[in-house]
Amino acid sequence: MNKSILIAFLLIFSTSIAFAQKNVNNYKYIIVPKQYEFQKSEDKYQINSLTKFLFERAGFIAYFSTDKFPEELANNGCMALKAIVKNNSGMLSTKLNIELVDCYNNIVFSTSEAKSKEKEYKKAYQAAIRKAFEDIEALNYSYNSKNISEAKNIQVKAEKQENITVAEVEPKVDVDVAKTEEAAKIANTTSIKKEIIDTQNNVEAINSKTSSAFSIEGVYLFDTWGKSRITKKDNEYLVVGGDENVELATIYSTSKPSIYIIKWRAFKQPQLIEIKTNGNLRVDTATGNKVYKRVE
Repeated sequence: MNKSILIAFLLIFSTSIAFAQKNVNNYKYIIVPKQYEFQKSEDKYQINSLTKFLFERAGFIAYFSTDKFPEELANNGCMALKAIVKNNSGMLSTKLNIELVDCYNNIVFSTSEAKSKEKEYKKAYQAAIRKAFEDIEALNYSYNSKNISEAKNIQVKAEKQENITVAEVEPKVDVDVAKTEEAAKIANTTSIKKEIIDTQNNVEAINSKTSSAFSIEGVYLFDTWGKSRITKKDNEYLVVGGDENVELATIYSTSKPSIYIIKWRAFKQPQLIEIKTNGNLRVDTATGNKVYKRVE
């Protein structure tokens, strides 16, 4: 190989490693699913347990997706990366790679494809996992709390939005104001209250119409979890995520037929969720409205 080409390749490789390291260092936690898409049961061949162990050995704080999270992670899920094992195996060899995905489903880092020709499934999968981890260990991970300011700012904005309350402000009446001016204010206040009542009645009518068309129970596309099902349990609803069957959230009814409150497992603050006329769900978040499409 030409010497200049080799030097250029090494420079590009070292630059990409340094960039990936900086990105991965922004995250304090790793979440490991108890069951990947290609597995038929939880922790089959101990793939998931091995993955969690190797992350911990590499210096990460790792949790299974079914574990109880620490308070700061529960309040801000963007402090964690999700570890996804992609199975690309063929007839003659086991091939896989590991992707680290953020809370917005962006791939922050992906290992190169690792191969194993072991005939026994357990040995083959575990050998390939260990081989893929060589790329992760090469990052020399070291958490840097200064680099998560943006994620923290997002959470602070969410908390501020949740704490906003609407209060009725009564105008201060000067004792010297003329009676005619006071009477005009009273009339104006009465008109405003009437408009509010009319608006509430219209909303109730729309909600009633919407609720008769759709029930919140069904299957929706929920971000990184893919198809997720909402089912009723006692007086509340559970959101179970994708193939991993992770309980993502609990939904509570309100006095409005089409309006609910959703409490995510990974976030402290609850949010309002609404069934739209087309059956989709709209959630009010700190960064705007998010829509989850109904598929069944």
